Amino acid sequence: IAGLVAVIRNIGRRIRATPSDRDLLSDFEGISHICRALSSPPHDWQGDAMLAFCRVMPDICRTSVVNRGSLRDEGFLAASVELLRSATSAGDEASASAACTALAAMCTANDGNKKAAAQLWAETDPAALDAVETSTASAETPTKSNGLVLLLNALGRFADSVSVQTEGISALVALVTDDDPRTRGDQSSSAARENREVATSDAGFPFFGAVVERALATAEESKQAQVKLREQTLLLLREISRRHDRVEALAFGAKLLSRVTACIEAEDPRLVRASLAVLRNFAVVEEVRDEIAMLSDVAQNCISVVRKHIATPAVCEQGFGLFANLTMRKSPIAAKLNEGEQGIVAVGLLVIRQHKSRPDVMRSVVHTLRNAATQDDAICQEVRDSDAFEEVRAMVRLHEAEARWRAPVDIARQFLREFRADEGMEKK
Repeated sequence: IAGLVAVIRNIGRRIRATPSDRDLLSDFEGISHICRALSSPPHDWQGDAMLAFCRVMPDICRTSVVNRGSLRDEGFLAASVELLRSATSAGDEASASAACTALAAMCTANDGNKKAAAQLWAETDPAALDAVETSTASAETPTKSNGLVLLLNALGRFADSVSVQTEGISALVALVTDDDPRTRGDQSSSAARENREVATSDAGFPFFGAVVERALATAEESKQAQVKLREQTLLLLREISRRHDRVEALAFGAKLLSRVTACIEAEDPRLVRASLAVLRNFAVVEEVRDEIAMLSDVAQNCISVVRKHIATPAVCEQGFGLFANLTMRKSPIAAKLNEGEQGIVAVGLLVIRQHKSRPDVMRSVVHTLRNAATQDDAICQEVRDSDAFEEVRAMVRLHEAEARWRAPVDIARQFLREFRADEGMEKK
């Protein structure tokens, strides 16, 4: 056993040192050999070697579609789900945390693994979520239980464990996030979207809301920064707030709006990005939008935060995605967001100049400028007096033939056409 543990740890160190060797584990059947050993006595998918393999999953799976698929084919994904079930039942915190780590790694950007972990092919038990305990372990859970239910059980059983809360919520995020490029944007349903529907259903929503509230409270009470726990909890909140009719219950009912806005002031850009992503979803609902932009200084603070983290594309994209949602309806919000020397036009131009190679960032900024300029004469004049139209025209000329730029180019053409700044920009 000690020998296999040492081999697994060495593999993890090797991959961290030379990430380009990651796929060799599948090419030379390394994963197959390890899984065969772990599935046989004396291991039987348990013990120190199993935990060691779970803990190196982030290194093995990162950026590797091949390895994620191989782990499912060799039975390790199913074994990790079973390990989570047995560890939760036995009160084994270390094993539960390791199983969550493995599930999060294997289910990131792999819709097939999300489906397998959630047992989506199995007949749904309508009482499954009702059996979840939020503070103690549930009664006997079938071996083929939905992975979402098992994770909720683990998070309830180990409510005081920062490790289980962090890794368990990371696994939930992996299961409900539609991040597999092979299915993202597909008209047909994906496992991630189906999992998210479970999370936001009448049966599931109360439990997922409780998970978010408990995790944020745990992070706030900790003497450590708990960056990963906060970030993953915010990302889970982002996913369950995609269903707009749940936003008011989260923002006002659970009083999460104030907790999210507090995270905007964090130094770590990961927390800033995640909190802006949540506010972006919250802002779709009019009552919350008014609270963010008109009844408080939250929106102005967000502009300052984007300016502070302007070198981070993900912060800029989420920030201007929020501003686009805040200005989606005609109201005094646009004018208020442009007050002072560092309003949304000035900051938007800075972002365009710094991130003109990023389609996601450009789409959010151009969308915001278009919204704001159509609603406020002063903003319209400021845009005309700047080089904004020339920057947007240059983007269209440079990227109009590229598929990944289709969305930003379309909104840019609309922007230019509405302000009669599309001379020579006719579609070819």
